[in-house]
Amino acid sequence: MENLKGDIIRENEDDIVIHLNHICKSGKIFYKDNLDSKDICLMDFINTDIIKFKDPKPENRTFYKVVSGDEEITLAERIVPLKNFSNFRDLGGYETKDGRNVKWGLFYRSEDLSNLKGEDLKYFESLGIKYVLDYRSSDEVLKNPDVEVKSVKNINISGMNLGGNDNLDMTTYVEGILSGNKIDINPEELLKQAYKNMPLDNLAYKELFKLFKDPKNTAILQHCTAGKDRTGVGAALILLALNVDEETVIKDYLESNDNREGLNKKIMEACKDYIKDEKTKQMIEGILGVKESFIKASLKSIKEKYRTYEEYFEAEYDLGKEELNKLRDTYLN
Repeated sequence: MENLKGDIIRENEDDIVIHLNHICKSGKIFYKDNLDSKDICLMDFINTDIIKFKDPKPENRTFYKVVSGDEEITLAERIVPLKNFSNFRDLGGYETKDGRNVKWGLFYRSEDLSNLKGEDLKYFESLGIKYVLDYRSSDEVLKNPDVEVKSVKNINISGMNLGGNDNLDMTTYVEGILSGNKIDINPEELLKQAYKNMPLDNLAYKELFKLFKDPKNTAILQHCTAGKDRTGVGAALILLALNVDEETVIKDYLESNDNREGLNKKIMEACKDYIKDEKTKQMIEGILGVKESFIKASLKSIKEKYRTYEEYFEAEYDLGKEELNKLRDTYLN
């Protein structure tokens, strides 16, 4: 029988469902709201692979443990359930090439934190985040500054630099398209070029891996404006460093499309009176979403310059194989 695996789905504000990969004769569900706290028994279950229950602590982040016989797995929600956010995620739970799993609650990714308030702010404070890496340009930060959170250090370094312009902001291109201004370059082509450049000699990601090297710095949140491009590449690099395969890395990257689908539809609806033709519509949709070809451009750029990802991490971030393996032992189950 295959080793026990599972996923968590939130059906609504109160109900959580765990789907296991096979039926278990019996078992227990434990939970804790802090990585360092003790497990609390939530419930028993018998002869099932689907377990439904009420969220025991809806006001904060919760980690679950499923125990059945001599098997146990730790689970958490991939999408962090904040009311004013659509793309706030935990990078935990992904399986590595050697059969281990990224620990939950250490590495987060999201859109900007300008709308962090009320219940969301209280929930955010339960995540134990110590560092926020903001990849936005100075212009973007000026327009929508992150909400300051006590005990969290915010570091702002632009993650996208093209032609010496570290204030590259795709929102500006959307506004230009809608206002009828002539755009010299297709924004999608501009994005693809930016993706090629982002993994190489990027000060923002150098700061990310400076934090990554010391486990005491976790939990770490990286974000940009929509949490999909600059953050998408940064998240991909973390997963690659932890020995997650490319297919899974790309899948995580593309999840932004599903998470932002409702929001992007609202944006397109708000813009409909300004969209004059199908070409304009496609250009804006291309900017609002992510494409597999984008992240593959980043991965190709790395592999064209370096023989292996290990060589890349050593050359770009002074992260040698021995140190990387030690960090993997710390960050993986």
